[in-house]
Amino acid sequence: MGKLKTKLQEMSTDTIIEKTILASLMDNGFWSRWYVHGIDEDFVKAHRSKMITAEGWVTELSNKANEYKERADTFKSSNDFAKAEENYRKAGIYLNLAQWVYPEPHGIRADWYKKCLDMFELADEVSTGEIIRHTLTINGKNYGGRIHIPESEPQGVVILVTPTDSTKEEFYLYEQDFVNEGLAVVSFDGTGQGETLMVHGHKADYQSWKEFTKGVVEFAHLKFPHLSINLFGTSSGGAWAIESSRHPLVDKIVAVSPPTRYASNIRLPDYFRSRMSNMLVDFDTGYLPTFEEDSVSDIGNIVIVHGEKDLLIDGKELKQVYNNLDEEKRFITYENEAHCCDNKLGEIRHRSAEWFKGVNINDI
Repeated sequence: MGKLKTKLQEMSTDTIIEKTILASLMDNGFWSRWYVHGIDEDFVKAHRSKMITAEGWVTELSNKANEYKERADTFKSSNDFAKAEENYRKAGIYLNLAQWVYPEPHGIRADWYKKCLDMFELADEVSTGEIIRHTLTINGKNYGGRIHIPESEPQGVVILVTPTDSTKEEFYLYEQDFVNEGLAVVSFDGTGQGETLMVHGHKADYQSWKEFTKGVVEFAHLKFPHLSINLFGTSSGGAWAIESSRHPLVDKIVAVSPPTRYASNIRLPDYFRSRMSNMLVDFDTGYLPTFEEDSVSDIGNIVIVHGEKDLLIDGKELKQVYNNLDEEKRFITYENEAHCCDNKLGEIRHRSAEWFKGVNINDI
């Protein structure tokens, strides 16, 4: 393990960027995450050959963002606010991917992320829904977040719990889908993520995430005291959704591809390990909860979703944890899906929303 840690420390920023971009050229699965979060596949196919350096990466993505912003400005001037919002958010998601190529959470990466935040703010300003940007302070740490309230009376609250190496802005389609289903959405960046990392400078560890998730649940309850509080998490966010469900204010949980424990030797590319070392207080220790067979019997009202082609999560181990959960529960499997079930996420969000709103767990 000492050798691994030394290797992580010795990998230069330029090398991490080169390997990240090489993965985007060689690994067909690399782009799946970004396609389902709003990047256009046709754009990637047409421009990938120009995105072989950091400069080319940010140039191509920012040019596309500018195209969407110009469209948004035109729609805004003609009072088509729905189209303006859609295009501002599309611009923002391209800027989000522009910043992502840089591993260090300050300097040029933080500058590009600020452009992403600015674009989402423009989208919020023309939205017909009520969107509140909020900074939550928990034990001296500032967490950047947003609350999106549907136009109709909300039927419940969904807290989005997002994975390592992501931002709340990346998950705008999740927010949009749940709001369209009539649910209020609360979404904050945890330590090691987005605004909380790149603006406020807080890296992730177990204790800060435990405090963070508890604080967000209690904030959501104070904001919506008469509504059920539900958690939706993917990947490492799914693990924290499970752990946070112990809070008595939480009603239901959906966890997609959750790891059952942190393993510093998990099968990840070396460049991604190095990226993570810039987000975690300590790579070897990590920040995830561990679920032993006898430690989850108090957790119920849960749906776990697993893709049978997931190479990161041990399906048998996950099912063992599931078997020890309390009622009510359901284990949903997608035979042809990999980690996070990317191609079925829209369907999963809809099924989750139905359950959150009162449909029987076996009927979703």
